[in-house]
Amino acid sequence: MNKLKHLVDNKNFYILLIIILSFSVNYYSGFRGVFPIDSFLIFDSGYKVLNNYYPFKDYWSITGPFLDYIQYIFFSIFGVNWKTYIFHAAIINTLLSLVTFFFFNQIGLRKSYSLIYSLSICLLGYPSSGTPFMDHHASIFSLIALMTLILALKKNSNFYWYALPLILGISFFSKQIPSAYFFILFFIVIFLYLSLKKFKDINFL
Repeated sequence: MNKLKHLVDNKNFYILLIIILSFSVNYYSGFRGVFPIDSFLIFDSGYKVLNNYYPFKDYWSITGPFLDYIQYIFFSIFGVNWKTYIFHAAIINTLLSLVTFFFFNQIGLRKSYSLIYSLSICLLGYPSSGTPFMDHHASIFSLIALMTLILALKKNSNFYWYALPLILGISFFSKQIPSAYFFILFFIVIFLYLSLKKFKDINFL
């Protein structure tokens, strides 16, 4: 009984559970069917980069080149096949779930509640598409950027402030919408935060 309680309270157990479920759910979803154009879009562009074609120069890229090059890396390492393609989306879905778990832990939520939210978001994240897609990448990294901003404001840590533009940049070069809207929102929030902080530091006495 004590061993079971210790296992349930163990953070590594939660992380392992999140990884297994978020990866397997998306991997399963990716084999359930395809959308005629959307499902093959990044597969095609990643294969083009693999064969020395470059976005904007050799073929038309409708959003940003980030997914093309990431898929190219996956194809280079694991080979050109559908499993590798689904593996890409499953990794991003797992990343989102882990970041969500970490985020809720950092703001003081209990591990069990953080687990519930993480498993919920892993079902709603990439499995709706199953395959790499610009809208999902942009939305997921925008959401991760939002969580990073909240932690940066809460913890006032340089790590989060440095990570924020990188994550938002990945989102923007996946697709400009909704990342551009998040950029505007972040600019307003950071401007207000710095203004209020400067105002509080003024000594009126």
